[in-house]
Amino acid sequence: MPSSGYRFGSVWRPPRPVAWLAGLLPVLAIVALQGGVVMVANPTEPMGLSADLLRHAPVNTYFWPGVFLLTIAATSLMITVGIVFGWQWHWAAPIERRLGFRWPWVGTVAVATALLLFELIEVYTFPFHPILHPLLILWTVGILLLAFSPSTRDHLRASPVKGKVGPPREHLPDQVDLHGFELD
Repeated sequence: MPSSGYRFGSVWRPPRPVAWLAGLLPVLAIVALQGGVVMVANPTEPMGLSADLLRHAPVNTYFWPGVFLLTIAATSLMITVGIVFGWQWHWAAPIERRLGFRWPWVGTVAVATALLLFELIEVYTFPFHPILHPLLILWTVGILLLAFSPSTRDHLRASPVKGKVGPPREHLPDQVDLHGFELD
């Protein structure tokens, strides 16, 4: 089976960095969902955190950080589905052709960059946590490194053909069509 394609009734076998992304993004989504729900449900004191800790932050409660985390969770799950199942949106095709990569790659880079910026801002506006902050920063840097690995970029490269989405034909074995399904 080709490493860059999908086949009904068989095991999905992408390049290792893509498989790692497909594993890390749902974990990120679960953690972000938990934090987001707690912050939105109790924006003044989630998990026992006092709103006084936000005195240097641009917000007064944990509501907007919670909404941000819920957005990260939903986006991470959509990206995972796009990576694993090859989910394609036709409205994204012009963006994919312009950037040269499918929307899951662009989304991965955007989510990881936004989360990294969020964490860096949090480090300067929130009391530093010696385990949580470095762990989350390393997690997002790891996602970015996986996204920029050559095999991930090749696997999620967009088709230059107008009206077609998916990797260019020259990146796929002869037995795979543009949608990634093995032909008999």
